[in-house]
Amino acid sequence: MRILLALALAVGLATPALAFGGNVGDRAADIHGWDVIHGRPAALSEFSGRWVFIDFWASWCGPCMGELPNLIAQTKDLRGRKDFAVFSVSLDQPDTLERMHKVIAKQGIAYPVLYDGGGWKSVPAVEWGISAIPATFLLDPAGNIVATNLRGETLRPALDFFLNHKGVYAPIGVRTSQTVNDDGSVAVRLELCNPRHASLKVEVDYYHMRYTWAPDDPDHKNPPVNREYIEKDPNNPEMTFEVPAGDFGDMVHEFTIPAVENTQNMGYDVSVELPETEALMDGHGLWVSASGRAKLTK
Repeated sequence: MRILLALALAVGLATPALAFGGNVGDRAADIHGWDVIHGRPAALSEFSGRWVFIDFWASWCGPCMGELPNLIAQTKDLRGRKDFAVFSVSLDQPDTLERMHKVIAKQGIAYPVLYDGGGWKSVPAVEWGISAIPATFLLDPAGNIVATNLRGETLRPALDFFLNHKGVYAPIGVRTSQTVNDDGSVAVRLELCNPRHASLKVEVDYYHMRYTWAPDDPDHKNPPVNREYIEKDPNNPEMTFEVPAGDFGDMVHEFTIPAVENTQNMGYDVSVELPETEALMDGHGLWVSASGRAKLTK
């Protein structure tokens, strides 16, 4: 079983820029907004030179509310360090604003919470390409994204590993792109960068979605009446392989996810084991991940 590193602006601010992918290995895009905790404009760049844990969340999000107490507990002592900070963005809207403030008060949140009331269309969420929450990112002091999806039992071991690593831990770069083939299969291109010039262990999980529409809706003008989640093996990765390093630490691996009859969408998660973490988490190691989605049919 692998352990994944399991991601509001004041009135008058600019329109969102082009979406930022937020991939491991990328340099983080700045985030600007109104901080409801301190009652002032705030920016991610204010924390340059520190490790920063970023959390996109909302009070209406069940998984977010389940993880928030863990986040606060596991970072309590770290937030007293001069080289670490937590920075968050709320995807709440005006109709959940009161609930958001109740959550902040109940949990005793004292770190920045940016809010603009836009929900999924809030400026930071659009700029960072956020499509699911909670979405978390860990930045190193240079502003590079070194891990995503930190949560649960993996959160503290991962933070300890990065914050206490001797010397700079150069991030592993992970990018994916996909193309739908005529037969419904999906060709995935995985691009990796490993400054250590060593092979990387990779695991791939994927699933398909089958939708059913009402008999009187042959053109699918209305939402489907049923959604079926199809996964080859929900308990184990569908693929496992190693990607050898290139001359400069760059690595490319292409693979194909087979078609599943009468499905309309598919998604995949590519997980890469971090070098030097193999003994952590009872031998499961720490992993970084990247995801992709594809629409198969109309």
